[in-house]
Amino acid sequence: MLVSIKKIKGLGIFSDFSAPAELQKLKRYNVFYGDNGTGKTTLSNLFAALPEGTHAEHPDLDYSLETSVGQLVPGQKCPTGIRVFNADYVQANIGRFDGPIRPILIVGQENKQLADEVRTDETALAGREALIEAEKKAVAKVGKEKDTAFSAIAKTIGEATSGTTLRNFRKPDAEKAFAKLVTPQIHDEPTLEKHRATLHQQQEDQIAGIAVPPIAAGPAEAPIALKDIIARYLGTAHALAKRTAQSAAIAHLTANPDIAGWVEAGLQLHRNHESETCEFCAQGLPADRISALAEHFSIEDQRLKSDIENAQAFGTRISHAIRSIELPAKSAFYGELRPEWIAKEAEFQVAQTALSEQMGAVQSLLSRKLTERTVSLDPTEVIEPSGFLAAIDAMSEIVRRHNAKSADFEREKAEARTAIETHYLSGIHGQIAALEAEIENKTRRIETLTNGSADSGDARSLDAIRALIAERKATISSAHAGSAELSKRIATFLGRTDLTFESIDEGYRVLRRGKAAKRLSEGEKTAIAFVYFIVHLNDNDFNIQDGIVVIDDPISSLDSSSIYQAFSFLKNAVKNAKQVIILTHNFDFLKLLLNWLSRINNKSHYMLICSEANGARQSKIAPLDTLLEKHPTEYHYLFKTLYQYRSDGTIQSCYHIPNVARKVLETFLEFHVPANGNTYDQLSKTNFDEDKKTAIYKFTNDNSHITGKGFDPAIVAETQKNVAYLLEMIEAVAPLHFNGLKSISE
Repeated sequence: MLVSIKKIKGLGIFSDFSAPAELQKLKRYNVFYGDNGTGKTTLSNLFAALPEGTHAEHPDLDYSLETSVGQLVPGQKCPTGIRVFNADYVQANIGRFDGPIRPILIVGQENKQLADEVRTDETALAGREALIEAEKKAVAKVGKEKDTAFSAIAKTIGEATSGTTLRNFRKPDAEKAFAKLVTPQIHDEPTLEKHRATLHQQQEDQIAGIAVPPIAAGPAEAPIALKDIIARYLGTAHALAKRTAQSAAIAHLTANPDIAGWVEAGLQLHRNHESETCEFCAQGLPADRISALAEHFSIEDQRLKSDIENAQAFGTRISHAIRSIELPAKSAFYGELRPEWIAKEAEFQVAQTALSEQMGAVQSLLSRKLTERTVSLDPTEVIEPSGFLAAIDAMSEIVRRHNAKSADFEREKAEARTAIETHYLSGIHGQIAALEAEIENKTRRIETLTNGSADSGDARSLDAIRALIAERKATISSAHAGSAELSKRIATFLGRTDLTFESIDEGYRVLRRGKAAKRLSEGEKTAIAFVYFIVHLNDNDFNIQDGIVVIDDPISSLDSSSIYQAFSFLKNAVKNAKQVIILTHNFDFLKLLLNWLSRINNKSHYMLICSEANGARQSKIAPLDTLLEKHPTEYHYLFKTLYQYRSDGTIQSCYHIPNVARKVLETFLEFHVPANGNTYDQLSKTNFDEDKKTAIYKFTNDNSHITGKGFDPAIVAETQKNVAYLLEMIEAVAPLHFNGLKSISE
């Protein structure tokens, strides 16, 4: 049983309705009154959607209804059966009135056992369908968790892999990449950072290799490796240090190498210039002194000197080559290689300095030997280039890696991107595997419930159960009994027997005097639809004693005499229903309902009110106006409408007022001037301002009929003014009458 309507959103004219706290609860009998266009059919369609929990035409519908067993929200099926009469019901069950009407299943006494079996199977079918639906919802929920996990990881990967070239990575990409993931792999943070850096890099230029300039031992010799050339130089230096020149040495020069060098250079200068006098003291050069010096600086000595000088020049070339190696700037390298390059560059500089110092020591040895050529020296100097060469190799390896990356830069970026994707996808591998296993288990459960299983106690499939239900229903169906019941009811409803129902294979056909009925009147169509619904309430698919019956305007297009007949049918048809909801726009029918329910306590009365808000029409549910409950006519209600009317400046707010004013005017004049004649004649006999009477008549007459000129903005001001004139006239002509109406309106 429905207890209250808490909220309705996204349902046509009920775009945003929330029930006020003081709104009365739904009872066993409930009446909703409202003009056409205020949402009666829309509300009845909401009730019709409750058994399934969804509304096909409003996928975004949101509602909350309180029931005797809990709350109903979208997606939940109402446990109580609901049968709704409205335009959709007529279309679904009757359709075109000149075509076949769906049959109504009526169970004969002799087929009660089959009917019980049908109900048992239907219960079993509903139970399995409910389990399947629950499993499907569970699968959907797990699938949503899986989708959420992939969406979240896709966002993380997208942020981590967006480099200089922006790359969108979305859930489908994550799912495809995950499907290709063979072996999960989690990277440490330095490795991840390296891959991230690669994705954010621009391609760098190639870097020239690091090499020692070519060195040859002599002009005619080819350059050889630095290690070999240094070994050769060191061997030559050691050999020269041990070598001596046999000569008649002058002890003073031997003891003073610096003087010896000076004298040797001077002797050579004198020879070159053929000088016979000393350039220093301008004295003649003694022959015996020249001869002694020649003996001291012999040919062998000069050869040794020449060899030492050549070795020194050789060493100078090697030292220059060692110092002249050009290194690329650290800024030329990719970011991840720079720290390593800086470290190796520092090691290189240390090794370069050490090697240069060793070369300098050997050069110093040769310089010493140059002045001590008559003495054999015992050299201890060494040159070890391995550290220097190792530093060059280490830096060359960094250059090689840099160049390799530049040579295949896009592949490097692709591998970095793949590594990052693999890392993050590996992080959810266990979670996704568990979710997929859960989905697989539930899918197998759905297949078992759908196809049947001996283990479950019922090996029949759902299709087999449905087929058996249909077969048994066909056996117990009594379409002729249904047509007879319909024919009997329509005769009672219309008070004549010319219309009957004939049973055919597809259902029923309406006959008039034994022939297919044609050109049914709107009243006849309404009567047929409502009678069909009344009989349908007693069919095998609906238990009225536990069900809710909703009826939307059953008297549409009926004449006044048929309204009473429809009311009688309705009252008798729903007397055993657990709950009844009736919606109508007809005031006479409303009064019949209110009079019937006046002696019943378990009832609630409402009205639907439509208003303009935020540029759109919105409807709400409110308590039924007390005037409609307390007074036998709508005159009091219409008077209150005029009395409380205040223009908001829009045509929309005042467009209906001329019709209301005309009804009030005509009713008042019938009371005040009960004479023959039209409204104009009656108004003319009223003692009131002639100009205002003319304005009242023109306003109520012109604006309550089709004018052909469309919407006129002038109606806004005219409405406010002429409503005031009309109320002023009623007060002037019948003050007691006016004050009574005013009192109940306030």
